[in-house]
Amino acid sequence: MIHRGTVTQYLFRRATPADSAAVHRLRGQFVEELNAPKGALEADSSRSEFMLVEALEGATRQAVGMIGLVHASSEPFIFERLIPDVWQRLDLPTLTGCFDLRREDLVEMDWGYVEKPYRGKQLALLLLAGCLLHAHRRRYPVSVGIANTALMARLPGGIFRSTGLVSQLAGVPYELGALWPGQSAALMADAVQAACAMDSQRAWHLDVS
Repeated sequence: MIHRGTVTQYLFRRATPADSAAVHRLRGQFVEELNAPKGALEADSSRSEFMLVEALEGATRQAVGMIGLVHASSEPFIFERLIPDVWQRLDLPTLTGCFDLRREDLVEMDWGYVEKPYRGKQLALLLLAGCLLHAHRRRYPVSVGIANTALMARLPGGIFRSTGLVSQLAGVPYELGALWPGQSAALMADAVQAACAMDSQRAWHLDVS
């Protein structure tokens, strides 16, 4: 996906092993900005897939935002560390309507982060859209995660289903909820197309494979 502005171009793509330093830098900035407990927001990168947004300004190209998908393993998800008693408080089949759903079937929407100078440009929302589209391609039935309630409120169609479980980080409420990649794919594609329609100089390409 590429977003072209008057000066800056924004390139959305999946991260490769060569991007590990950029991913590490952005994750470090996010943790420092939230002043979160050490280790609380960290996921094992070996079981994560990341999507980056890069700013292309003249001859300069730099990753300025990211989001990830964390696959299930024996290690806890981020939300399981932030809400240790989550499985005593949460009935996953009732929440999702998928009564044969197991923890192993889940994918966690990792933290989305955009550097401060690049905020207010819909980059976080579009990173999320690309991530959900990728999860749909991977055929994950349900994505769960701790999310900024303000960002989730801007999602179309009420696709974020809250569990009512909240964790406070740096005074900001982050809510545990679920999303259905298959059900939300068309809405996410529409959101990207709407961003393009708002500005004739924007060109978004939905191929995130």
